[in-house]
Amino acid sequence: MATALQKMDLRTPKTGERANTQMENWFTRSHKAAIVLASLSAEAAAAIVEEMSDDELRNFAKAFSELKTVSPQLLESVAEEFLSAASYEETDLAGGTDEARRVLTLMAKEERAERILADMGGGGESAVWTRVEKVEDEELAQYVQAQRMPIAATILSKLSYEKTAAVLNLAEPEYAQKVLLEIARKKPSSPDALEAISNVLEEELLKAAPGATGDEEDGEEPAPAAAKGNAGAKVGEIINYLPGVKRDALLEHFKQADPEVGAEVRRAVLTFEELYVRMPASGATALLRDLDREVLLKALKYGETNAQETVEFLFGNISKRMVEQYKEELAELETPSEEDGETAQREVTTVVRQLVNDGEFKLIPLKEPGEEERA
Repeated sequence: MATALQKMDLRTPKTGERANTQMENWFTRSHKAAIVLASLSAEAAAAIVEEMSDDELRNFAKAFSELKTVSPQLLESVAEEFLSAASYEETDLAGGTDEARRVLTLMAKEERAERILADMGGGGESAVWTRVEKVEDEELAQYVQAQRMPIAATILSKLSYEKTAAVLNLAEPEYAQKVLLEIARKKPSSPDALEAISNVLEEELLKAAPGATGDEEDGEEPAPAAAKGNAGAKVGEIINYLPGVKRDALLEHFKQADPEVGAEVRRAVLTFEELYVRMPASGATALLRDLDREVLLKALKYGETNAQETVEFLFGNISKRMVEQYKEELAELETPSEEDGETAQREVTTVVRQLVNDGEFKLIPLKEPGEEERA
């Protein structure tokens, strides 16, 4: 990297040349330090960067990206605060996000530079959650359970429903109950709090976590963020991904611990077992059209043991010829394990939700206790 500070003329400007120092009024110490650091040789800067924390390096990248073109005269004014004498060439020092990326990758290892720059996007913390999503379930479960309950709830609420469920499936039932109730009752965290938590995650979890470097494989989409809105509904979406026994135990716990929250959570849950009372007849054709046949057969086969009403409902709303085909194939299948069967059934409900989101049909609201169920 060119050593602009070493080449810039620190002496009195040439005749007719007017020093432009009006930008100095808004320069902070971070801006000045960024200018000086960026003007060093790559070797000299790298030695300094090696001793800087990620927070300090992040501040440098932020300050440098805020700069516009820095004239030689402005660079001179800043340099005089750090250097006693040098000889310079009149060369502008470009600023901006692209230049910040170029300079930072010269001074720090590529992975570290990309991590810092990624954290600057989306308010400084959005990239962290995508990388947390990639941390192994076991490692993330251990980390989350070591945190205070409000912090743990905040972390889990920022992940996808499926990831949160996978982490909680590794925890003790009592812990899952407490943290999910915390999520359901918790108000959204402030941006400052989220940024502070993301910075801690960066230092404590992501630096050492395998597979959490932020590098995306070709064609891989970032992990979906948990949906905004009703906190109780968010918890309901999470427990949709848990095994049936744990899901039902949590629903019963919420009902007893906080009836209002329990009702919100229950309304958000959609299980394969209850599709026969939640889907309109027209939904069966759309579901069978869009669902992978192998997944459907596995879900139906397991449904013969835990959701006979839903199996009959689906068969009752398609042609007899299709029913005969399905029954012939089902007769040749072995009943899947509980894990495989429930996984297939969750895939079915995922497709149902997608069809609802696409406007294919609407789900029938759950009836309150005491109301007559649909035949």
